Amino acid sequence: MSRLAAGSGSVTAGDADIAASSLRPSWSRSAVVRIVVNSVATIAAFSGLLFLLYARSVHDQAGTSDRATIILEGQAMASGHLLLQGWNLTFASYWTSDAPFYALAVRLEGLRPALLYAGPALMAALVITVGVLIARDGSGGVPGFAGGAAVVALLAFGTPAMALFFVGRGFHISTVLYALLAFAALRRGRFGLGWVLAVVLLAAGMLGDLLLVAYAAVPLVLAGLVAALRRRRWQSAVAYVSAAVVGVGLAALARRLADARGAFTSQPAVSIVHLGQIFSNLGHAPGYLSDLVGLTNGLRHNGGVPVGLREVHLVGALCVLGCLLAALWGLVAGVGHGRPGKLSTGAPETWRLDDILLITVLCSAVPFVVLARADQSGVRYLTVSVVFASILAGRLVARAWPKLPAGRPVRAVTILGVVVSLGFAAGVGYSLSRPEPPYQVPSLVTWLEAHNLRWGIGDYWAASITTTQSGGAVVVRPVEAANGGALQEMTTLSTRSWYIGQEWQFLVYGKPFIDNVDLDAALRTWGPPAEIHIIGPYHVIVWNHPVVLPNPAPA
Repeated sequence: MSRLAAGSGSVTAGDADIAASSLRPSWSRSAVVRIVVNSVATIAAFSGLLFLLYARSVHDQAGTSDRATIILEGQAMASGHLLLQGWNLTFASYWTSDAPFYALAVRLEGLRPALLYAGPALMAALVITVGVLIARDGSGGVPGFAGGAAVVALLAFGTPAMALFFVGRGFHISTVLYALLAFAALRRGRFGLGWVLAVVLLAAGMLGDLLLVAYAAVPLVLAGLVAALRRRRWQSAVAYVSAAVVGVGLAALARRLADARGAFTSQPAVSIVHLGQIFSNLGHAPGYLSDLVGLTNGLRHNGGVPVGLREVHLVGALCVLGCLLAALWGLVAGVGHGRPGKLSTGAPETWRLDDILLITVLCSAVPFVVLARADQSGVRYLTVSVVFASILAGRLVARAWPKLPAGRPVRAVTILGVVVSLGFAAGVGYSLSRPEPPYQVPSLVTWLEAHNLRWGIGDYWAASITTTQSGGAVVVRPVEAANGGALQEMTTLSTRSWYIGQEWQFLVYGKPFIDNVDLDAALRTWGPPAEIHIIGPYHVIVWNHPVVLPNPAPA
């Protein structure tokens, strides 16, 4: 047997093989099986969640031009216009959030009407998934499962009103995803790779939606101040505050660089409502939030769910409210009894994420107060507050579970949770069993294709949605009435390339008339038409010759 001399000792070849094998990773068959099973279960759970949310999206909200415009942004990006040159958008452009997803989808499958629902469903599913991971933070086994289940029950099986704005319309939900990922990256409250990742996420999120300032940047600054008071060390605030400040600066720098390369333009300012409406919004906010979580049922949208099934959400609402009060008490007590200490280098302190989420619940309601108009469309801003509150509730449920007395109390809470969750699911099932909401755009598309009308203009709510619903077979671009009453290209939520050198076959508009796009405006612009057709709520006006807009966009 050969031996290898090493100093005063020697090692056999067999010993060397044993030593080398001890350095290799030890993968037992049970560990591999466990990894495979967990991976398959995770994929299956996410797929089921995505399917459920897609179904809710289809049933809760027919497609609109707001969503279709973002899809057309993605189509432009898929065609190589990554900076959306020539576009004029709002402060929520979705350039770095929803639009890239649609760009990939259009690149792979083409322009399809299913994207109207797939986008909101995917963003909601990702938010819930990240929310479950944040709720389980530091909690495994049954407590972790209870916290994650609470998040799923409150969001995936939420009230009909919540579903309408969360996954039916789905605006600003991708912005919430950026905020949650940044919060998770900063959960230790110190510098490092997580801090760098958070800065990048904050900058990317703000490039797509300025509301991330209220959803993440401002809350992080305030959470930093709270952390400093808790630890009686100003250094405890530095990681949070610097991440927010550097993220804002990086977003501003990236925007200036994009502008220099001819990127899209945005509205110069956010349109803040008048002071009287602000006070009115302050009065309405508690009631709307109560309706979204299920404490009351004042919002018009009920999904056809019977009152009895909707009232089951009262239990979930009380859970969320109780957890918010507990988190608030923990914050106040922590500040009041703060003690000096070094920055943590070990496991993250749970109060850090709790404080961030609680502060974000409050800060995320500010856009509703200052931006919402008198109608109920502004309730979408409050949806974000409910999302953060639900995830915070999941965290507190996970940590409270081990503190329950063993025996009957645990069994009672478990049974209550299962019964309530089944009640939530029954309400969702009842809603999905009902017919989908009336949607006349497919009939309009069918009629236009049958009459070989492929190029048209229309009011905003009839334009981009028709283009998307037809998969691009019928192209309708939005127009608006100028000061003199004649029609012109729409100056926002559009791109100049849509109008340059174009001739149009028809004008389509619906009821109620939007932006003064109606028959009178058509007469002022092009004179008497040859035909007027009514298809459901839509009017289609056709001339004997192609028409052009009187003030086409410059090349």
